[in-house]
Amino acid sequence: MSPGFASDFLRERVFFAGLLLFVIFLPFSEALVSILSVFLLLQALILRSWNHPSVPRGRPVSLLMITSVFLIYILGMGFTRDPAFALYELKKVVFWIVIPVAFYYSPRLEPPRFNLLLLCFIAAVTAASLEATVRFLFREQLGITGFREIIHISHIRYSFQVILALILAGWFMAAGTPFPLRVRKALFLVPVMLWLLLFLLLLKSVTGVIALLGMVWVFLLVLAFRQRQPLQRGVLAAALVLLVLAPVGYVWKVWHDFHDSETLDPEQVDCFTLSGNPYSFDFSARDRENGHWVHAYLCVDELRREWNKVSSVDFDSPDGGGYPCSATLIRYMTSKGLRKDSAGVSQLTPTDIKAIERGIANHIYVNRSFSLYPRIYETIWEYDYYTRLGDPNHQSFSQRLEFVKASLLLIGKRPWLGIGTGNWKLAYAEAYHEMNSRLDPDNQGPSHNQYLNYLVKFGVVGFLAIMGVLLIPLFREGHRKNLVFWLFLISIGFANFGDANLETHMGLSFFTFFYSLFLWHMPPSFRGALGEETVKKGGVSQVKEVTG
Repeated sequence: MSPGFASDFLRERVFFAGLLLFVIFLPFSEALVSILSVFLLLQALILRSWNHPSVPRGRPVSLLMITSVFLIYILGMGFTRDPAFALYELKKVVFWIVIPVAFYYSPRLEPPRFNLLLLCFIAAVTAASLEATVRFLFREQLGITGFREIIHISHIRYSFQVILALILAGWFMAAGTPFPLRVRKALFLVPVMLWLLLFLLLLKSVTGVIALLGMVWVFLLVLAFRQRQPLQRGVLAAALVLLVLAPVGYVWKVWHDFHDSETLDPEQVDCFTLSGNPYSFDFSARDRENGHWVHAYLCVDELRREWNKVSSVDFDSPDGGGYPCSATLIRYMTSKGLRKDSAGVSQLTPTDIKAIERGIANHIYVNRSFSLYPRIYETIWEYDYYTRLGDPNHQSFSQRLEFVKASLLLIGKRPWLGIGTGNWKLAYAEAYHEMNSRLDPDNQGPSHNQYLNYLVKFGVVGFLAIMGVLLIPLFREGHRKNLVFWLFLISIGFANFGDANLETHMGLSFFTFFYSLFLWHMPPSFRGALGEETVKKGGVSQVKEVTG
C-alpha cells in the first residue's frame, strides 16, 4: 500500500467516524456537538491532501458564499455600541465557518457511506425519542416537571431533526435505494415514520408541526403542477385544501371551546355553599377556563381548609411552578367545572391534586399527552389575557407579540442596513421604552423570528444578501432538482418564522451540518425529483449506483 493511498484511506476513515459521531450525538448533547464540530474542522485542515481526487480544486466560490454570512456579522460590527456583546454574537455564529470549511476540505463520501450516515441519523433521532418517552413515563420519579424537559436539547431544535428524519426515511422508501441492512426497508422505516409523527405530537412543538405541514403543503403543490392526469391533479388539489382547512378548523374549535362560556345571572346564582358559607362573585372579571368563570362560586375559607387536608403544599404557598398554589387550585377547579368550595375539593382525584401541586392550572394539560389541543388552548388563553390586561409577562405567545412589535419599530428606523452586530440589547431596550411596553426588563428580547432578526440587525440589504448566498450554491452545485435538499430547506424556512434558529447553537450547527453535507457530499442519485439516475424497470424504481 503506497503512503499516499494510506493517507487518503486514513482521511476518509477519520472523516466518516467524525460524521457518524456527530449525527449520533446530535439529538443528545450540545457540548459533544461543539467538540465534534471542532474535530471535523481540525481533521480537514491537518489531514488535508491536495492530491486526493475527491477534494475540490479551483476557486471555492460556493464555500466563500456560505461563509460570507459570518462576514456580514463582522461588517455589522462597524455599527456596534457594545463590542463585548458583538464578540459574543460572533462566537454564536462561528458555525457558518467551522462546519462548511470542514466539509469542503474533506474527502467526498461514497454513496454507501452517505446512505449509512443518513440511516444512523434516523436511528439516533428515533433512539432519542424512545428514551424521551421513557423519561416522560417516569417523569415523577426523575423529577421532571415539564414535558419539554424529557429531551436533552431544545425541543424546538429536536423537532427539526424529527422532520429531517421523516424526509430521509420517506426518500429511502420512495426512491428504491437498496437498504444496507439485511431486512426489508418497510419493516424498519414505516414503524419509525409513524412513531416519529406521533412523537412530534407528544413534543407539542407548534413550530415543528407548522414546519412539517408547510413542507408537506409545498411538496404537494409542486407535485400537483407536475401531474398531467386531471384526476391525479384534482386529488392533490383536494389534499392541499384539506391540509389548510383541517388545521384551521381544529384551531377554530379550540377557540370556540375557549370562548363558549357559561352565562351567569347575578339574580339567579346560588349564593351559599352546601355548608352554608357565602360564595363570592366578581361579575366584572373575564378570566375563564374551559368556558367557566374563574371568579365565580368561590369560597376561599372552605377552599383553604379542605385543600390543606388533602395536599402537602399549603394553600398560601407557591406551587411547583412558582405561582401561588391558591391561584392554580382555583383555575384548575374552574377548568373542571367545579365550584370552589369544600364539595369541589372532595371531587378532586389524586391525579388532580398532584397536577395542582406541580403548578398545572387546567386539567386538559394532564389528560391529553398526544394532542396539540392543550398547546393551542394555552396560546389562546395567553392572547385573551394579553388583550384584556395588556400584560405580556411570563407568557410565551404574548411576549412574542411584544418582540415582533419592537422588531418592526427598529426595522422602520433603520430599514436598509439595520442596527448592526451586538446592538440588539441596547436597541430593543430603547424600543420597549418607546412603546411603553409592560414587558419586564428580564423578559425583553429580540424577535423569535429569524427573518425579522436579520432585518433588524442587517437591514434589507443584509437580509437579501444572506438569502442569496444560501440559495445560489444549490444551483451552482447541481441541486436544482434535489428533492431531499429542497424539502430540508423548506422545513427550516417555515420553522424560522417561529424562532431565530440560525442564531442558536443547536439550530445553526444542525443546519450548517446538513446543508454542507447535502451540498458537497450528496450522491447523484438524490439530485432529481426522485433521483436523476433512477430508471424504471417493471414499474419499480432502481438506482443505478450500487449503494450498499
